[in-house]
Amino acid sequence: MNATEPDLSARWKRFAEAHWGREPAAVPFAPGLGPEQVYGAVAASCAPPAEDAAVRFATATQGRLRDAGALLPGRDDADPDAYRDRLARQLGGSGWLLSVGQPLWRDYELWAHVRELVSGLWRAVGWPTLPVTAELALGERCAGPDAPAPRPGSLTLTWVLAGAMTVRLWPEHTGTEYQLAAGAGDLLYWPAGCRHLDHYLDRCTTLRIVVPARRAAALTHVRGLLADRMQEDPAYAGTPGILPFPPPAGPDGEIGAAEPVAAIGRLFAGLAADPGTARELRLSWAARRSAAGLEPAPPPRPAVPLTPGLRVRASAELFRVPDGPGRAVWAANGHTLTVEGAAPERVRKRLRTGMALTIRELGRGSRMSAGALIPLLSDLHRLRAIELVDGDGAA
Repeated sequence: MNATEPDLSARWKRFAEAHWGREPAAVPFAPGLGPEQVYGAVAASCAPPAEDAAVRFATATQGRLRDAGALLPGRDDADPDAYRDRLARQLGGSGWLLSVGQPLWRDYELWAHVRELVSGLWRAVGWPTLPVTAELALGERCAGPDAPAPRPGSLTLTWVLAGAMTVRLWPEHTGTEYQLAAGAGDLLYWPAGCRHLDHYLDRCTTLRIVVPARRAAALTHVRGLLADRMQEDPAYAGTPGILPFPPPAGPDGEIGAAEPVAAIGRLFAGLAADPGTARELRLSWAARRSAAGLEPAPPPRPAVPLTPGLRVRASAELFRVPDGPGRAVWAANGHTLTVEGAAPERVRKRLRTGMALTIRELGRGSRMSAGALIPLLSDLHRLRAIELVDGDGAA
């Protein structure tokens, strides 16, 4: 993806100018992915215990199956063709659809490829402030299992990686119906406010990105953050209590809210206004920006021992957010790292040159001791912000 980044950016710019925020469209836009590359993530997501909320399986005749069991990819299904051939035998040729939500985090290379793919669009139109949803699907002559959403609040990008599909669309506030058709290497796009129904045709494989496009979608994110903070507060640990009914009235005869419930309301309001909540929202945005909105991000890789003679080079953008006097938060690949002092910033600036440097050279240039530098670089390596270039060299 990096080798063609200027061309990719130009393609996204043309796409945004012609289609973004307008009518649904089907355009040629090969994503540089094949069905074999995504099948591993699909199969890994379906391995026991499969997450019911993420894995959905339906047949053209029976609809969605709550427990698809042996109809999901197994250890003997070496590739998507083998899996499709097995289902053709088991289902007697009946159509089927397998979709998996948020599967990319299991495969860093696949996740990073999709991140770079969508980053070109975000550079043209702006970066999403909320997590976007990625979905991989394999289908065979089957319509999507869900009815059109009554008020769809997201915009959608769907790449057809193999086979073909059609989509029926009903934009809000119009009497127009669209029907889009796409084959391998095509991109289907529709803005927010479109109800849709998918129809997967022969040997179809897709990648779909769904982007929240209405302000109300932020409520779920903020509510989840506040709920997590409330459960960490000692004031939340008490029991709701048992109150008489009717509840006692005040001197003026007015009945107030039950105190245990009112106390939770005050705790919620206090945490919402707390500077710590604003900081957490700011840092989660930094992590999301570094992931191009794709959450969850792949976990950090295992630590490896680093020595002064090893050569390293930056492999991802380090997105920096100030975090108080002398302190900053760096974000890379969906994760954050807090740093203090001026020396780490000198390291970051040297890494931004793209040159391969030994750890010893980085220490000299940043005036940072090996005892402080090596743990920092170890963290960056775990976050995949730097890569080891070659063996132990001299400096």
